[in-house]
Amino acid sequence: MTALIVGVSLMLGLFAVDSGWFDTRPHYYSHTYENKEQCQEVIRLIKKEKGAVCTDKHALYITK
Repeated sequence: MTALIVGVSLMLGLFAVDSGWFDTRPHYYSHTYENKEQCQEVIRLIKKEKGAVCTDKHALYITK
């Protein structure tokens, strides 16, 4: 029972920290950038922070 409570608490805590981890919507390729900072800046400019992801290869994927 304790393990179940700890597991649920951990999942709720992770959701509170960054709910984007639980985003199951499909993401579509948009563009590749020179570095991660450029990719993050574009996300700030398009104001789709919850619907956009920068990969480790500096590619931007957005939800439709």
